Amino acid sequence: MIILTRPAIAAIASAIETNGKSGYGVRVKAEAGGCSGPKYAMNFQEAPGDEDTVIEIRDVRLFVDEASLNILTGATIDYSNDPERFGFNFTLALPSEEEASSCSKPKMSQSCGCGKA
Repeated sequence: MIILTRPAIAAIASAIETNGKSGYGVRVKAEAGGCSGPKYAMNFQEAPGDEDTVIEIRDVRLFVDEASLNILTGATIDYSNDPERFGFNFTLALPSEEEASSCSKPKMSQSCGCGKA
């Protein structure tokens, strides 16, 4: 599951309305990265893909592919107006002890050095 904070829900709903995308969902994409951790992307999408997981939180629908869901499960997506953290911010869940001992999991790429997992 992915957690959206109230500010994130409000920002997404506002962006959907402002951009005339009523009825659309938001594609959330994550891919394992190097030293900076995963890379994230969000964009409007009219409908989910056949293989997507659809997560509905209040009036917001998120469309997440399997690879992204593996990285984002347990993550929190927040939104901030603070100049130092402006925009959407992703916080990944802490790994279990088993995951922490292995660099083979995409969630752990940030802790395992500069290579992609």
